[in-house]
Parts: sequence; C-alpha cells; structure tokens
Amino acid sequence: MNIHFERSGGFAGLRLSHDVDSADLSPEERSELDRLVEAAHFFDLPADVRAPNPGADRFQYRVTLKGGTREHTVAVDEAATPENVRPLLNWLMAKVRKR
Repeated sequence: MNIHFERSGGFAGLRLSHDVDSADLSPEERSELDRLVEAAHFFDLPADVRAPNPGADRFQYRVTLKGGTREHTVAVDEAATPENVRPLLNWLMAKVRKR
C-alpha cells in the first residue's frame, strides 16, 4: 500500500507532504496502518469532505491511497473530518514529524 499525504492551510499556510510505502514499515506499523485505513472506511469516503464554514486558519488534508487494484483520493477540511478518519490523519502526521 502506498499513501501520499498532504496538509495545507493553518495560520502560517504551510504545506506538508509525505509518502508512506507500507513495504518500508515494520510488521507492527503495517498492521496498525491497515487497521486505521479499515476503521476509516477510507475507500468508501467521498472524494471531498468539506465543512460549510471551513475557517481561514484551519487545515486541509489530502490523502491518496493506492493498494492492490484500488486507488482513492480524499480531500477533507479539518472542521469536517469524520471521527473515524482522525486516527489515520494523526498517524500520518506523526510520520511527517518523525522524518
């Protein structure tokens, strides 16, 4: 599974991006990532999850996941992030901070 993650916006308007290849993860990390993707129902999410009033200083996330024969991209406003998606975004942000 390959993931491309981007976060933009916020007070400073900084853009962060990171790529994750599950083949490069430890077995524990790979298992955790699989669990988070499944719990988020990632492939069932709409392509855009927008807040009615996104706010000027909020973050926007864009996640593209390629796994097997499936590929899906989701763009989500911080204010509209479904609760089941937050743990996946947090995991990805932790990966960005570690690099």
